[in-house]
Amino acid sequence: MRGFRSAVMLIILAGAIPPMSSQSPAQGFRNVFWQPNELQQGSVAFITVDLERVPLRVTGKWIGKDLAFFKSDNPKIWYALAGADLETQPGTYQLAITAVMVGGRVIHSLREVEISAANFRTGAVEVPENFVEPDAASKKQIAADGILKNRAFSHLIGAPQWSGDFVTPVEAKPTDSFGMTHIFNEELSSTHRGTDFPVNEGASVVASNSGTVVLAKELFYEGNCVILDHGQRFFTIYMHLSKIEVKAGDKLGKGERLGLSGQTGRVTGPHLHMGVRWNGAYLNPTKLLRLTLPKLGP
Repeated sequence: MRGFRSAVMLIILAGAIPPMSSQSPAQGFRNVFWQPNELQQGSVAFITVDLERVPLRVTGKWIGKDLAFFKSDNPKIWYALAGADLETQPGTYQLAITAVMVGGRVIHSLREVEISAANFRTGAVEVPENFVEPDAASKKQIAADGILKNRAFSHLIGAPQWSGDFVTPVEAKPTDSFGMTHIFNEELSSTHRGTDFPVNEGASVVASNSGTVVLAKELFYEGNCVILDHGQRFFTIYMHLSKIEVKAGDKLGKGERLGLSGQTGRVTGPHLHMGVRWNGAYLNPTKLLRLTLPKLGP
C-alpha cells in the first residue's frame, strides 16, 4: 500500500512541475560563426547564421550595438558585417541572435565572443600650431564640420551596397598606424582611428567597394574628405585628398576613382588616410581588406 501511495505522489508531483521548454536557446540554428576566428580591438567581423528553416527576419545584438542581418542566396543563411570598436575593452561578449520564423515562432542563440587586446603604438608628430591650438575661425569650422560628419554618418541605407571583398584604395601597402596614439607637438594626444597608406600626391584613390557618397568636402582636420555609405551603417572614409572628383549622392562601383591623394588637413606629408566606421565604431581597415566576403546580388 505504501508503495502504491508513493507512486501516486510521484505522479502528482511530476504533474505539478512544468515541462521544460521544447526550445533550447540554440534550437533551430545549425551554426553561428564569424571570420576571422580570433578577434581583437578594432577587428571587423563577418558573422554568418545558418538556420534549419527559412526565417522571416534575423536580428542581433553585440557589444551594445544592433546587428543588421541580410539573407544570402540561400534563404536559410544570413550575414552581418560588424566589428569591435578600437576602444572595446578586452574580454568576453555575448553575441545574441534572434530569428522570427513563419507563424511567429521566435528562436534565440547566444554565443560568447572573445575580444583580445591589440598592440597599439605611440608616436610624436609635428604639425602647424593651429592644428593643436585652433584659432577662433578654425574652431568655428571644426564645429560646422562636426555637424556635416554627424549628418553623413546618420545616413541609412537598409540593404548592403557592397559586394565581394573590399579592395585597397591606393597602390601602396598600409602602415601599422591604426589605433596609434599621436602626440602632436608634444602637447596634444589623439587616437588615430584609421590606417595610413604612404603614397605621393596625385595618386589615384578608388572606392574600396560599391556605395553612395554621403560627404565630399574639405574639412579642417581631414582636409579634402570623401565618405562612402556601403549600407547598414557601414562606411569607409578617405582623407587628405588633393582633389575630390565626386559629389554627395553619387553612386560608385568598387574600384571607381573618387579623387587624388594629397596632404590637406592635419598631416606631416602626402598619404591617404582610410577609415572604417560601423554603427559608430571605428574599425581597422587592414582587417577589413583581409576578409573574404561573398558576392552579393543587386
